[in-house]
Amino acid sequence: MSTANPAQQTGFAKSAARRRALIVIALTLVGLAFLGYLSLASLFPPSIKVSPGNGSKDISVENNLQISTSWMRGNINNVLVKEISLDPLGSPIGEKEVDGRLEGDVFVRNDGESTLRPDSRYEVTVEGVLTELTLSGPKQKTVTEKITFQTITTPAPIFTKETQTVPIGEPIIVEFNTPVETFAYKIEPELKSTSRIDDNNPTRALITFDGYEQGVEYSLTVTGATGANGSSLLHPYSQKITTTKPLKIFLVPGDGESGVNLSERPTLTFSEEIKNPEVAESILSFDPQVLGAWDWIAPDKIEFKPLSNWTQGQKITIRIKGGTEAFRGVSGSFLRQDVDSSFTAKPSKMIEVNLTEQKVYLYDNDQLAKTMVCSSGSLATPSLTGTYAVYAKADKLNMRGEGYDAPNVPWVLMFNGDYTIHGNYWSTSFGTPTSHGCVGLPLNDAEYLYNWTPIGTIVSIHY
Repeated sequence: MSTANPAQQTGFAKSAARRRALIVIALTLVGLAFLGYLSLASLFPPSIKVSPGNGSKDISVENNLQISTSWMRGNINNVLVKEISLDPLGSPIGEKEVDGRLEGDVFVRNDGESTLRPDSRYEVTVEGVLTELTLSGPKQKTVTEKITFQTITTPAPIFTKETQTVPIGEPIIVEFNTPVETFAYKIEPELKSTSRIDDNNPTRALITFDGYEQGVEYSLTVTGATGANGSSLLHPYSQKITTTKPLKIFLVPGDGESGVNLSERPTLTFSEEIKNPEVAESILSFDPQVLGAWDWIAPDKIEFKPLSNWTQGQKITIRIKGGTEAFRGVSGSFLRQDVDSSFTAKPSKMIEVNLTEQKVYLYDNDQLAKTMVCSSGSLATPSLTGTYAVYAKADKLNMRGEGYDAPNVPWVLMFNGDYTIHGNYWSTSFGTPTSHGCVGLPLNDAEYLYNWTPIGTIVSIHY
């Protein structure tokens, strides 16, 4: 049996050491490679990349829609792009699928138009096959990525179908859907005005009247606007504008009304609620002056409560101041001018003409005072019927008309134009209707009635 000499033994030992070192190095490299493999799988997982990113807003329409996968890690199989059109308030008004394709990593429309459009929301669904690194080696899997983004909002006024009412002293308010830096408009019929962007709210523009007239309707058209985001108004928008209708007032008793009950409480009803009722005492007055108080019985209605009844036959005038410093409706309306309205209190005396009986009855404080026989209008020229008031008197009057000429007719009471009660010196046919429409009396009765009757006396004529 041979044995190695010492030199050979030393060589064998060195060779074994080298082998062990090589094994260690190989194992180390394998370990490092595995660690790198694990790190690559962990740090750079396979993914689908879409730009603009999910949730992005105010994306310029100049941007591309880019779609890709991680480098060397898969392929895109399908892309679905849904375009949702938005109204100025951001609400959907229509949607469609975009017909397009990928060119490299850029999605383009088949019609050649710009891929992205303003005022739109895009829902992009991408399906791809990606390579995933696992402990057992690379594996492929199908991945679906869904993202949503929104393009830039163009400025647009938020107009409604309702007409905007502008009170005096207030501006026309134009609300925009996004902050604006400039805007242009026109008003028809032409109206002098000034405008500005609200310093505290750049989504609001204010247009101020240089002159204001109640009850006028205008058409406001916003013809241009530049948003703070650099976008521009796409097309004109129009809105109906109206100034407040003039405040109206309805009075009871009405203007010129006579025979008003002595305990009547005058009322004023306005066309809308009054927002400054406290000014009533300074706005309302009587001529002659009347003691009493005004009381609001409804937001649009005020009543006067006199301390005592009206004087019989008295004429009372209610004066109401108009203008912007007087009564104002809740819409900002006002009376264009002062209003005077008069009524006459019921007199103690009344004249009743019964055409059937051809008699005249005189009442004083509802008590029959005297009865007279008359001659009223004939069938061809009948007397008026209705309730009137004596508005003028004449002790003598020349009367002329078709078929008659009567000078110096005495004791004339005028109650409706040419219709009168008067003395009749040319006829003795009292009790029979023979006149041209007036009510004729014997001279003695006519003189008595003339002296008995004050202006404002009620005349009631009936069959």
